[in-house]
Amino acid sequence: MKLVKRGIVSLCAAVLLTGTTVIAKPIEQGSSSKSNQLIGSAGERSTSQIRAQEIQKLFKEAVDVVNETREVLVLLNHHHIKTAKKRLKDLKQKLDKLEKKYSIKKFPVDVIVSEIVGDLDLKTAERMAKEVKRAVNLNDFVRARFLLNALRDEVVIETTYLPIDLYKQAVDLAYKFLEENKVDNAISQLEIALGTLEIKTVIIPRPLAIASILVEDASKIYKKDYKTALKLLEEARRKIKLAKVLGYVRTDREIKPLLEEIDKLEEAVREKQKNSKDLFRRIIEKIKEMGKGQTQ
Repeated sequence: MKLVKRGIVSLCAAVLLTGTTVIAKPIEQGSSSKSNQLIGSAGERSTSQIRAQEIQKLFKEAVDVVNETREVLVLLNHHHIKTAKKRLKDLKQKLDKLEKKYSIKKFPVDVIVSEIVGDLDLKTAERMAKEVKRAVNLNDFVRARFLLNALRDEVVIETTYLPIDLYKQAVDLAYKFLEENKVDNAISQLEIALGTLEIKTVIIPRPLAIASILVEDASKIYKKDYKTALKLLEEARRKIKLAKVLGYVRTDREIKPLLEEIDKLEEAVREKQKNSKDLFRRIIEKIKEMGKGQTQ
């Protein structure tokens, strides 16, 4: 089983987000075509949504601080000491303002969002999961690792954080060294400042992210095209079950209430009940909550 990994680097200074526009055909030409389009693009759209959300969390002021630190380092290495000293003084003031303005201790300054796409249907995943357990029981960890790698289907978020206290201390000391004409020491301290940046990795199960998008799609069209909405809900159900088989959700007991909610929603959509909108909203919230619970 081959895994496809697509990396998307979201540098805060210049980010270009691309969306996927799905043009649905009229119902008379086949609602299956519309559902296939929405299902086919759900993975890309879910990752784009996650990426946009993560980018919005970045602090521009903190991003500028990191970029300017690197620029000061370049100036010092090229012996532009006077200009570097002035820039470093400005940098110190920006850090002071940043510390006073916000109560948080770590500022997100960059994010990389990538996908590990496991192209598995539910039955294949179930078969491979059984093979993993059998391999572990036989102490065949080499085969188990290979199979486990094939069972990955996730969005990986790597966020870089600036720890304000440590960073500020290093920059202050670098400025002190510059005032004492200790250029090499100042360079070392700025490198230490950049070395304090921390990276946190979060994993979001793609099947749950896709299920959430599909339920949102269904909520927008169920009044005009309930057949397509039902197909999207059925696919969302499969994705939730897949998340459990892949190990992102531990037990059937965890997903059972959510699947029962989808059953109720499908019935409400068929009968065109007025409370369908509330059911959609509740299910979307529950899927997202389940996804958060499985992040690492």
